[in-house]
Amino acid sequence: MENEAEKKFFRLKHIIPRNLSAASVSASAIQPMNKQPALVNAPEEFIFKMTYGNVAAKIWGPPDGHPVFALHGWLDNASSFDALIPLLPQNLRIVAVDTAGHGFSDPFPPDIAYNFIDSILAIERLARHFKWEKFSIIGHSLGGAMGMLYAGTFPDKVDKLVCLDVVRVIPTKTETIDLRLSKAVNKLLKLENAILAGPEKPMSYEMAVEKCVTGTFGSLDKKACDILFQRGLRKVAEDGYVFSRDRRLLAAPLSFIAKEHQLFLAHKVTADVLVIKYSEGPYFEAPEDYEEHIEALKTKSKRVQYVQVEGMHHTHLTNPASVAPIISDFFRGL
Repeated sequence: MENEAEKKFFRLKHIIPRNLSAASVSASAIQPMNKQPALVNAPEEFIFKMTYGNVAAKIWGPPDGHPVFALHGWLDNASSFDALIPLLPQNLRIVAVDTAGHGFSDPFPPDIAYNFIDSILAIERLARHFKWEKFSIIGHSLGGAMGMLYAGTFPDKVDKLVCLDVVRVIPTKTETIDLRLSKAVNKLLKLENAILAGPEKPMSYEMAVEKCVTGTFGSLDKKACDILFQRGLRKVAEDGYVFSRDRRLLAAPLSFIAKEHQLFLAHKVTADVLVIKYSEGPYFEAPEDYEEHIEALKTKSKRVQYVQVEGMHHTHLTNPASVAPIISDFFRGL
């Protein structure tokens, strides 16, 4: 990866925005909303205690609504769905989660690296906490890829799966795994040293917006940043801010999942599946690889839809009206 084009492609493959940094924030610092009946436009804050700390979430919809987990993308947070959820059917009970190290959720302990499998474990922990024996998943980017893995691991527990701008985790090629592992390890150790060296230098709000807009190649705009920053930015000085996500998340995960393993799990999925691909979003694999996975899903799933919508990687946040009717139709009849 010596030239700039290769570096940019490598960075985009991991959905990691450029030049973004983070500082962790304890979920205990959250000011909970007043307890009141959940409304579509008035989500409740929720704190779930893990062994290492707290996981935060926003809960939308009626207590007796159909259970749904909403899983955001890498380096985003639960507010990624703030513009979309109010446009969805009001009979859904949607728990939008800040995954570990994101938003208001606590980071993993020092020396414990993030990986894909932890997300599957977190989903199962939350499902057992809510006593949800069967539920749906709406996931964007990495969140959708995690939903896909979970639906193959626990097929009897997922009835509907919506993947936004993703089909599966990017498979790792055997001939490049040494390169990816070495780069991930070196980046992670560099980030750990930076954390040990002290807190980050605060930036202005305008600079934070610029970093997110340029770091996502224009997928986010100012309005979208304002929404994400409700959980993703922390004020530390008069006019100074730092990102709330754990800085270590900027390193690519150390765990990789082979294509063959993902195809095996796809054959196990029994949930109805909707994949919405944004036309200007990143294409992590060749079209024939996407098609192969979609065909594998049809083994046991009775309904598999693949729809393309105009827009960039965060279209569900910047233009939710373009995807809400498709998702709403998918959930019709519950």
